[in-house]
Amino acid sequence: MPLADAAACYRGSFTAGLRPDPPLWVDEWVDEHAYIPAEGNAEPGKYDTARTPFARQVMRVLSPGHPANRVVVMGASQLLKTQSAMNWMMASVDGAAANILALMPTLDLARRLSARINNTIKATPKVRGLFSEPRSRHGKNTDDTKTFRGGTVYISTAGSAANLAEIPARYGYGDEIDDWEDDLQGQGDPIEIFENRGSTYGRNRKWYYSSSPKRPKEMSKIWQLFLRGNQQHYHLPCPHCDHLHELLWENVRADEALSRAWMVCPECGGEIEESHKGQMLRDEAMGGQARWVAYAESVDGTESFTISQLYAPTGWTSWLELARLHRQAEDALREGDHTKMAAFWNTRLARCYDIAQSVTSADKLKARAEPYPPRVVPDPALVLTMAVDTQPDRLELQIEAWGPGMEHWIVDHQVLPGSPAIPPSDPASVWAALDRIVTTPLVHASGALIKISAYGIDSGGHNTQDVYNYATQRRHLHCVILAGARKPHRPIMASKPSNQDVDWGGKVRQGMAELWFVGTDVAKDYLFNRIDVTSGPGAMHWHNQMPAEWYDQMCAERLVPVMRNGQIIRVWRKLNDHARNEALDISVYGLAMAHKLRLHTWSHADWERLREKLIPRSMTPDLFAVPQPPQPADFAEIQVPKVPQALDTQAREAIKTEAKEAHETPVAAYIPPAPPATGRRIYSRGIA
Repeated sequence: MPLADAAACYRGSFTAGLRPDPPLWVDEWVDEHAYIPAEGNAEPGKYDTARTPFARQVMRVLSPGHPANRVVVMGASQLLKTQSAMNWMMASVDGAAANILALMPTLDLARRLSARINNTIKATPKVRGLFSEPRSRHGKNTDDTKTFRGGTVYISTAGSAANLAEIPARYGYGDEIDDWEDDLQGQGDPIEIFENRGSTYGRNRKWYYSSSPKRPKEMSKIWQLFLRGNQQHYHLPCPHCDHLHELLWENVRADEALSRAWMVCPECGGEIEESHKGQMLRDEAMGGQARWVAYAESVDGTESFTISQLYAPTGWTSWLELARLHRQAEDALREGDHTKMAAFWNTRLARCYDIAQSVTSADKLKARAEPYPPRVVPDPALVLTMAVDTQPDRLELQIEAWGPGMEHWIVDHQVLPGSPAIPPSDPASVWAALDRIVTTPLVHASGALIKISAYGIDSGGHNTQDVYNYATQRRHLHCVILAGARKPHRPIMASKPSNQDVDWGGKVRQGMAELWFVGTDVAKDYLFNRIDVTSGPGAMHWHNQMPAEWYDQMCAERLVPVMRNGQIIRVWRKLNDHARNEALDISVYGLAMAHKLRLHTWSHADWERLREKLIPRSMTPDLFAVPQPPQPADFAEIQVPKVPQALDTQAREAIKTEAKEAHETPVAAYIPPAPPATGRRIYSRGIA
């Protein structure tokens, strides 16, 4: 058998490598060669671009001959995102082979993508012979690696820096990037690390990102990439007036019985039935008028697209089905559940949904402020709590009045300047100022005087020991030490505290301090799910003399998805690292203190019993009068509160003096009997 001419083989291969890629337009290749596998697909067989003509331009710009290096699709689920990626990969393997790196947010999704690639290879004759067999000695075909003539498809997760390193790739596909980490194991933005894998390919590289938006705009990766591109929206002609327009949810109408849904033309007002959609979707290649319209100029050559399920072909998701899903989301929203509405906006409309922003904003909060006077307890409220946030140079506090159904009013908000490191024995310290506030009652709308029933102090930050030192000496005032729970989905207030063994000097002393953990994420969900409720159970009220920064701080965080241990969870995060959120923190801790007092379990009879005890029947409030603070003559006797024995003489005398100056009264809120003891001390503050 004659041997091959090695020199001739080398020259042929070398020459072939120097030739440029043959002209390859993915959309044209797809029309001729692409197939959809039967596994997991409702419409298997030969791929028909006419079925989803809006995908044509996306595949066009993914072609090697198009100058765009980055293509972004912010799209609804089950429409065009992943199928366009499949078509692009198969066309590239056949006509412009090179390494492909595909990243998914989780291992399960990576395995699904691997299976889908395998099924697509089997269903597509044009590329079937280009890939290695699963058990071939000459290549690999596994869950994460699929070799083909001229390169390899690498499939992995975006959650590890190692997965993004070492592999040079001409093509990159990132799916559901809103579920990717923000900072990849301390090494920076995973998208930037991902794109560095193609740096050696220069302008020949191509990166494709697809995702439904799942975060607020300020934190959404797909939204930010979409803004960097030319922001293309698919426009269809009105069947009545030929006006080209985008299909928007705001133009959808449905009857009350949800038996019919239609679209209204924004130009002529004509009713567009879903039966018109097939003709409307036809693009220029099909003799129609539909086209992608750019809303901006690309920042760096990025081609970006967005599309909703309103464009789904006939037989897929209908307008009527979307109207029914939206009605269900509205029903859930009225109950304070935003999850269905968020899913509708994200996965059906391909639009960002911000739970906090959808409910409120700083401007909306300001507009909702009420004209009741500060430091006066409104008539429905009968219990006072206080929450304190600790900062290196100040304390910030908020006093809230609680009424039936956990309806609550902010009655005071103060910032006490000064270092928490200065002990309360110094009359000029912030702790001494806090003592004066705690021991001074507030006037009720009826004229009765009510004291703070319990207050909590945040132990986080740089003054943890100072908080321990202060709070452990004021248990008799029902002062508790608070900290955010380390794990998500914890109760708003823990059922029991955790022992922290410290004393005034930081030395160990058994059982000295008790730390109560707060489920901050659950508390924030509670507040924002009800912040649009203006009255009744769960409603939150604030007066119109709140400081201006309070409104911004209440809106400083957003609920966003993050990857934790391979799982996607939603967490509350600041919009930026420098945003202040003290108002939100003390509102959360105020809610926790209400739960500490078990106000959420009180019945109507409990509240009525408390009202009878605190407010004599002779004290009928004038609802149209502004209550005045109590005068010294109103007190029959000035009583001095008990002072902790552990305090030194100077501190004791200072507190007594301040109490006398404030004309303290012994009136306090009544707390219903607690459940049977379980071995721990249960503190209650009531009237004998």
